[in-house]
Amino acid sequence: MKKHDLIIFDMDGTLIQSNIDYEGIRKEVLRILKGIIHEEKYKEIIENPIPILDMLTYIKEKNLDSRKLKEAWNIIQSYELKGYEKATIEDDVIETLQKLKDLKCINVIYTNNSKKLTDFALKKFKIQNLVDYVLTRDDVNRSKPHLEGLERIMKKFNKQRNNVLFVGDSWLDAETAKNGNIKFVLFKKEGAPGTRKITIDSDCTIEKISEVLQLV
Repeated sequence: MKKHDLIIFDMDGTLIQSNIDYEGIRKEVLRILKGIIHEEKYKEIIENPIPILDMLTYIKEKNLDSRKLKEAWNIIQSYELKGYEKATIEDDVIETLQKLKDLKCINVIYTNNSKKLTDFALKKFKIQNLVDYVLTRDDVNRSKPHLEGLERIMKKFNKQRNNVLFVGDSWLDAETAKNGNIKFVLFKKEGAPGTRKITIDSDCTIEKISEVLQLV
């Protein structure tokens, strides 16, 4: 019997390479934040980067008329769409997802991207039928690295933590897995541009998505 039969994949930077300029998004959102939060808090965020979506929470709390929040969302969506104009899929993704299904594994995508962008990517690369479940930032109240998404996925498929592999490329993915006490597989050593920390803790590292087949 397979030990790991629920495989959760991050999307951007893992299955699909989109070149979203996360550093550009962060700078733009920080620009908005600077005008509405205390200087000490702003410096704290600069020194200890937090997820971009968590930065929006501060904007929502401090900007009661919602104009700044709307501006921030427009910036994020604009960067995301631009990043997906020339997106590519990893060479072995389709074959790997099909082999995992043949092995009776459950393929899940859990992403901090929007549902609209995720659906676009799944259709563009024709992998929607190879994925059993998709969870985006629009489907949860608290996105990565919070546990809500992981717990929802495990509950849906009635799986325990030791049944799960989480495959991703960023510190956000690593911390999500760590918070859930789930085995984390780092895809490539450098991590996602604009979302990397100095180190990313992982249980193992793979250079190709197909290497996941050796871990189930």
